[in-house]
Order: sequence, then C-alpha cells, then structure tokens
Amino acid sequence: MKKIEEQLESIEEVLSLVIRKSASIEGLIQTATEFQNKTLGDTLMELKKYLEHHSSAQHWETFSQIKQALVTTPKESQVRHHHHFDLRSKGFIISAAALLLSTAISIAVAISNYNESSRLKETDLKFRIARQLSPALTARVDSIYYKDPDRAELETQKREAHELTVKEAEEVFSRRREEAEEAQKQLKRLRSEHKL
Repeated sequence: MKKIEEQLESIEEVLSLVIRKSASIEGLIQTATEFQNKTLGDTLMELKKYLEHHSSAQHWETFSQIKQALVTTPKESQVRHHHHFDLRSKGFIISAAALLLSTAISIAVAISNYNESSRLKETDLKFRIARQLSPALTARVDSIYYKDPDRAELETQKREAHELTVKEAEEVFSRRREEAEEAQKQLKRLRSEHKL
C-alpha cells in the first residue's frame, strides 16, 4: 500500500511539474507573439514615416506587401490545452464521488422499494384468495384487525409462537417415541439372546 502511495505522490509531483512547465511555455509563446506584433508594428510605422518623406510607387508597393504580411500573421498563436486532474481538482473528484455514492444509495433504495412492493402484492393476492375461499373468516380477521391493530399483531405473534412450540414438542415426542421403540426392540433382542 505504501508503495502505491509513493508512486501516486511521485506521479502527482511529475504532473505538477508538467503543469508548471506548460504554463511557462504558454507564457513564453504569448510574450513572443506580443513582441513579434510590436516589432512588426514599429517597423511598419518607421516605414510609413520613411515613405511619407520619400514617396515613390516602389515604396508604396513594399508598404502594401508589409501590410498584407501583418494582416496574414495570426494575432494569437493557438495553444492546445489538455484537460487533466491535478491537486487543484480535488474538489471536483470529491464532488463526483459524492454524486456517485448518492446515486448508488438511491438505486439501492429503489430496488428495496420494488422488492417490498412485489412482496406486498403477493400478500394482497393471497389475502384476496383467502377472502374468496372463506369470506366469514376473512371478515372476522378484518374486524379484529380494525378494532385494535396493535393487539391483533400481539395475538398473532402469540399464536404463532404457541404453534411453533407445539410443533417442536411434537417433533421431540416423535423422536423420543422412536428412541423408546428402538430401545424396546433392543431389549427384546437381548432377552431372546439371553434365553438361548
């Protein structure tokens, strides 16, 4: 883990160095362009003054060529800017991570709600079937529930717990009866062997 962190730190250092170098290169290019434009402008002014004093057709032709060269010279040089992540973009990275996390949580909640909705639809269908098969029983269940929902839930939990206890007792009884029958068979076998 430390090795990865060290590598990341060295990469960050290299990136910040590259960023500084590219910024200085952009500044140099801009300075050179401004200097070139200023030099050409000064030369043009000198030529204009010279031509005003010594005007001739040949000089005017040279002047128009220089003027045309100035027009065709780009005023700004184009510099490519590469988008990149650096130490200054921590806020963007943290924001993006927070948005991804909130999106993931929203999707998880939506899936949970969908599953719960499906389960409730199944329960509703089962209750509607029970209502069709035994209207009197479901009417009684509805009246008990609507009178006191909390008490109905407690009674249901008590009855379910009692039913579970009875089933466990029946299983224990059945298992013990089988053990008793096995013990009785073994006793009979031992008595028959002892008689011989």
